[in-house]
Amino acid sequence: MIGLECSSKGEPDMVKHFGIVAWLAVSLMLADVSHARDREEPADSLGGTGVTLYEISERVTFDPDPGFAGVIRRNATSPLQGFAEVGTPLCPSELLISVPRMRSCTVIATGTDSVSTVTGVGPVSGTFDVVINAPGNSSVHVPDLPVISGTFSGNVDLSLAVLHHVPLGSIAGSFTITQIADPATGMLGPLPQAVVLPFTGTFRMPFAIDTHARHVRSDRKHAAFYLADDLRTLSLVRPTELSVGFPTVRLEVTFGP
Repeated sequence: MIGLECSSKGEPDMVKHFGIVAWLAVSLMLADVSHARDREEPADSLGGTGVTLYEISERVTFDPDPGFAGVIRRNATSPLQGFAEVGTPLCPSELLISVPRMRSCTVIATGTDSVSTVTGVGPVSGTFDVVINAPGNSSVHVPDLPVISGTFSGNVDLSLAVLHHVPLGSIAGSFTITQIADPATGMLGPLPQAVVLPFTGTFRMPFAIDTHARHVRSDRKHAAFYLADDLRTLSLVRPTELSVGFPTVRLEVTFGP
């Protein structure tokens, strides 16, 4: 389960450089579709922190751990989608020069993790794209043309959820930006040198409770919530945080060492 909400603690010079070159050129080339940005996502939906990705769906299998007899691993693959706030490494602030009203960039990804059911810990990896609305799409079409692309990898710790049934987890790893769009063609091309962005984060897994504040099995008739870091405060899952009616896993990530 993977999802993402990020904030930047500094933007490397290389990120600024390719942000200006790639984003301004592509934005100007596709100015009539760049306003597809975030489909009028509410300004406070990012929590004021930067980037939020949500698990759109998930495929899970349970398989024996080849390294440990008797241990089962939970293997999951998820498509993700969300928004990067302007000023973060995945949505350079230089974009505002050509798209002044822009508040965020759309990010899509696919992630895979393999977590031990004994420890709740395991590796995670995947690919991501920052996308805009392709020429020819309607104004309400999901953004689908990649202008920044790369990979991510790291380790997840879901021990609180696996061992103690607390709907929180953590992640640490790095995003690696490897490609940007060619201003002349709109096609992705490799960067002379990849940009590596370390990050850490917190998973928030949705859950439902009844009128007596007892956990219940969700039937999509009960409201769903996320649990705050204090292990007491509940945050209601918003309509924009649903995937075809199902509450989504959300991950809040901070860029930095």
